Amino acid sequence: MKRNNAHGFVFAIIPIIIIILIIVVIFLPKILPTSLNMVSPSPTVSASPSPSPAPTKSPTLVPVATSTKSPTPKPVAPVVSGPPGAGYSSVTVHTERGDFAARILFIDLNSARMITDTGNDSECGSNCLALSLSDYVARNGGFAGVNGTYFCPAEPAYTSCGANNSYDFPVWNTRLSHWINGGNLGWNGRSIFYTDGSGAHYNQNASGFGGGLNAGIVNNPGLVDNGNVQIDDSQSGLSDKQKSVGLKTGIGLVDQKHVMIVMATGVNMQQFAYVFKALGAKGAMNLDEGGSTALYYNGKYLAGPGRNIPNAIIFAH
Repeated sequence: MKRNNAHGFVFAIIPIIIIILIIVVIFLPKILPTSLNMVSPSPTVSASPSPSPAPTKSPTLVPVATSTKSPTPKPVAPVVSGPPGAGYSSVTVHTERGDFAARILFIDLNSARMITDTGNDSECGSNCLALSLSDYVARNGGFAGVNGTYFCPAEPAYTSCGANNSYDFPVWNTRLSHWINGGNLGWNGRSIFYTDGSGAHYNQNASGFGGGLNAGIVNNPGLVDNGNVQIDDSQSGLSDKQKSVGLKTGIGLVDQKHVMIVMATGVNMQQFAYVFKALGAKGAMNLDEGGSTALYYNGKYLAGPGRNIPNAIIFAH
């Protein structure tokens, strides 16, 4: 009898166990994720990772930094037509033949005087003494100076003309009050720029010069006379070097009391003449160029210093 009761109990509990298993199978998947989320919230955080620092270094910041550091635009040289202001200026000159960059030293002879000086104190047919432009300025107590006439430098490249610092252009030695090469004043095709008691003067033909002076220098070609350009379109009578485009230096006058030293860039001789005309020069003459180019002002070179030279133009107070 006891055995039958045991079997009856087993058979009675089996259905209950089956029902419990069915309930677990049905409801456990729904309960399990919620309970897991409550126990460990970290999966939710890992599913939404924190933003990477990379976006804070966005490439769009690079152009911003570049534009911040970019320099301000370089100053553009003012464009002028007519005489510039007193002292030194770097400008673009608007001419009938184009626009050209130029460095200009504008001298007021009401408060300054022109001096012409030579290395030698007497005539020299060859091996003339050549000095730096700053030496000429210093020994004359000047504040400004520019290279003078063409000459034959003492360099191997000039053996064809002697390579001995010689020159045949007349230059008045202001220190000693006499001409160097004065016997050549009658040579044609040259111009003269000089000063006397009344101020600055220009003669297109130096051969017609006569009278007193306190500074004077002869060279070629003459560029402007009575406000008119003196170089024709063919630039006849000029050497190939003079016709070439490059840096050229000259001296001109606006009136008897105002003188300009002009260095123009990228010009041939005719264009250089038009630069002077545009600046209001009534007269203008070319000076030496190339390796002799030098401009000195207020204790420093604005161009050059170039090679040593046998003569120079100086301005002093």
